[in-house]
Amino acid sequence: MLIQPFQAVGAFFKSLPVILSPGMRLFILAPLLANVILMALLYMVALSYFGVVVDYMMGFLPGWMSFLNWLFYLVFGSIVAVAFFYSFSMGVNIIAAPFMAFLAEKVEERETGRQFESTLNMGEVMKIAGRSIQRELQKLFYFLPRLIILLLLSFVPVINFVAPVLLLLFSAWMLAVQYMDYSFDNHKLSFREMRETLRTKPLLCWTFGFIVMAGLTIPLLNLFVMPIAVVAATLLWIDQFSDRFELVSVPVAMSNE
Repeated sequence: MLIQPFQAVGAFFKSLPVILSPGMRLFILAPLLANVILMALLYMVALSYFGVVVDYMMGFLPGWMSFLNWLFYLVFGSIVAVAFFYSFSMGVNIIAAPFMAFLAEKVEERETGRQFESTLNMGEVMKIAGRSIQRELQKLFYFLPRLIILLLLSFVPVINFVAPVLLLLFSAWMLAVQYMDYSFDNHKLSFREMRETLRTKPLLCWTFGFIVMAGLTIPLLNLFVMPIAVVAATLLWIDQFSDRFELVSVPVAMSNE
């Protein structure tokens, strides 16, 4: 278990030459374009409505608690910021999901010599897009109740001291779920199977999630985090998880028969 963090770090180093190879450029440009457009929308909406939403929520406070306005403004502001962030992140993930699924396929084919039957055409993209939206909704329904519970714990005395740590760990876990899921989904493995498998290597997943989280905080680099994370997650799938399942892909020799 102690080597799991090093395995996660190693996957990101290995992903760089893969993502820069000529055959992968399309899969960088698609999420990059989606990121630029939706991040611009995020800032526009945040600047326009952030203060309005926070002030509206503050209006529900009784007058005698006015001396705590600064604290509630901070808490409510954090909640609204998280809501904005995850709403637009979900939008980016849904739009880019078909391309990320194909990227995971191509990386696996490149690294293993096994072939998937899917091809990059409009019919296949629409098919994967429909499946990806369903998968993203599963993640949303898994994520939201737990996020709400963690945010509510922030108001409970004593527990509120550890709530930020729990929220940080959960965010790292969700980032691991988000990006490692593409390879599991490509092999028709259920959302539950994927989660149960990832739980067998918790340090690997948390380290992966924290690396992605750190990358998202760095300007410019955050635009490229998505494809890099997908490649790293696919490499981890190949090395750590693929031998546990019956794979959809087949050796190239068999696929050409």
